[in-house]
Amino acid sequence: MCSQKYLQSIIVLCLLSLMSTGAYSASIDGYGEAINQAGRQRMLSQRMVKAFAQIGLQIWYAKPRKQLKKALQLYQTQLENLKGFAKSSNSRKALSRVETVWKKYKVLASGRVSQENAVKFNQMSEQLLQASQKVVEALVDEAKSEKAHIVDISGRQRMLSQRMAKFYLLMSWGLVHTDYQSEFKKAEQEFSQALLELKASSLNTTEISEALQKVDKQWRFFQLTKIMDEDQYLPYIVARTTESLLQDMNRITGMYAKRTTGNAIKTLTAMENGAKAVSPRR
Repeated sequence: MCSQKYLQSIIVLCLLSLMSTGAYSASIDGYGEAINQAGRQRMLSQRMVKAFAQIGLQIWYAKPRKQLKKALQLYQTQLENLKGFAKSSNSRKALSRVETVWKKYKVLASGRVSQENAVKFNQMSEQLLQASQKVVEALVDEAKSEKAHIVDISGRQRMLSQRMAKFYLLMSWGLVHTDYQSEFKKAEQEFSQALLELKASSLNTTEISEALQKVDKQWRFFQLTKIMDEDQYLPYIVARTTESLLQDMNRITGMYAKRTTGNAIKTLTAMENGAKAVSPRR
């Protein structure tokens, strides 16, 4: 009797484990979703450092500890998805490089939150971003279509939203590195230029255009909040604004990816929550 109860307990624990982690796993049906997930990896490389800095600053908006934990899980899950999808030697080679950097990155992500560790973590995030970018480039090259290019550009906006937030929060924390301000401004310029390209895309539906208009309004507000003079940082507002930009650009990227593949696309929120994929509203 005891052994039977023990066996039942083991089965229940296994089922709970599958429910909590297995839902993240999803096969990739085409290049639209592959580029969507690979592009999201770029964003996650920046988002984790941003969350790390938020914790250091004690800005608890959008639960940065939970953000960091979920981002670590999601990066690993998508890495496995992409390895399962990779069709060429170029994409497989790029993913192998990502795995090498990812092992070192995970150690820093789980380390003590301090300014010293934040500097090291940021340096490693730059390496992971570059490695993740190579995966996107390999997939876009394989796909050979204008639609794939638009998914890439839209997905990159997610990364830039978190990259701007990352550098702004690091500087707000008192980490004034020579490159931080210049990289922030560069990311800002790239976001603005890419937004213009997306708004002019022939692939835009009415829904995509309306979503881009919302992003444009948020972007203008962001311009008013990024006061970067000494003692005039507004980290809470920037954390909040860039989070909105991320969520909206993630939804838009999903819509572009759906137009590429015709399949349901998992959004960031759905994947973070372990939910099933749902088609964007028409």
